[in-house]
Amino acid sequence: MRVLHYVDAENISWLKPYVEHILSLKVSGIEQALMCRPGGMMESFARDNGILTVTYSPAVSGLPFLDWGFARKVRAFAPDIIHTRLSSAALIAGYWSKSLGVPVVSTFDKPAKAKYYLNASHCISCAEWLRNYMVSVQKIDPAKITVIHNPVNAAKFTRDDAVRKSFRRSLGLSDDDVLFSGVGIYVKRKGFDVLIRAFAEIRKLWGNARLALVGGEGEPGMKNNYSALADSLGVEVIMPEKFVDDVRNWLWASDVLVMPSREEGFSIALLEGLAAGLPAIVSNIEPFTEIIGPEKCRGLVFEKDNPQSLASAMTAMLELGEDGRKECADDSLRTVQENFTPEIAAAKTLSVYTKILSEL
Repeated sequence: MRVLHYVDAENISWLKPYVEHILSLKVSGIEQALMCRPGGMMESFARDNGILTVTYSPAVSGLPFLDWGFARKVRAFAPDIIHTRLSSAALIAGYWSKSLGVPVVSTFDKPAKAKYYLNASHCISCAEWLRNYMVSVQKIDPAKITVIHNPVNAAKFTRDDAVRKSFRRSLGLSDDDVLFSGVGIYVKRKGFDVLIRAFAEIRKLWGNARLALVGGEGEPGMKNNYSALADSLGVEVIMPEKFVDDVRNWLWASDVLVMPSREEGFSIALLEGLAAGLPAIVSNIEPFTEIIGPEKCRGLVFEKDNPQSLASAMTAMLELGEDGRKECADDSLRTVQENFTPEIAAAKTLSVYTKILSEL
């Protein structure tokens, strides 16, 4: 089986887990290539990981009939299946699928218009809530969508206690401090302003509570806004000097992961925190409650955009004590290992490919 993975971009925020997913499929004996725009991190990172890479820049992404160059490059690789990520790639590949005689599988990671997926043989949704949206709002046939969650390589995030100790020391933390960490780029939808306000409430009673915002500037001036908010509330927030590309040291130094987002597609950052063995507090949005909640991974859920609700959850996590938090952390790691590994995602994806080819 030959598969051409197509992303109409130079880079994506979830590049590393995406490449790990492609590498996991390679173990199954699939011959693969990645098509992307030239000159970006995606091209170099894929090639550094031994993935055959083809570059292509669409003439106009919204006018797929102009992309004869795409058709030529597909014919040169001669795939059995084209697997797209991002809606523009789905539109282009879908338009050419019939004339090329190659079925298209399209993964969506966030809500999108159904028009991009009209010619896809099958769709993969990164989350159950997103599948439900695409069925109920965009009216895509539910039989045409399979849920395959984005994976994370849990082994890469196994906590290194020596690194934890030294990195905590570099942050000025004592052994008794409990570090709450929010992880993500600094943009409004991540809800870090809510987290700062909640932290200011619990800090009045819990002097050993500390807060870090791990990520980097997403919207201009947002880091300064967070600093100003913290200063106005009389609390200290630890923030890295530059964008954090590898969050593992920060996760290992942390005691609790807090995800206060107002909206998400499906959070790789949450999975990485769980894989690092952290108990989690999350807002009550569907991408999070699909993972954290009753009969799922143990953790605490609070009302979105409500600092008082989040402060109560943070207080409850502090009251659990070290042993109670460790029980939640153990469940976090087990959840990832049993449900969200690249191997699991690869097996499910291979099943989709096999089914499509059997129906030709």
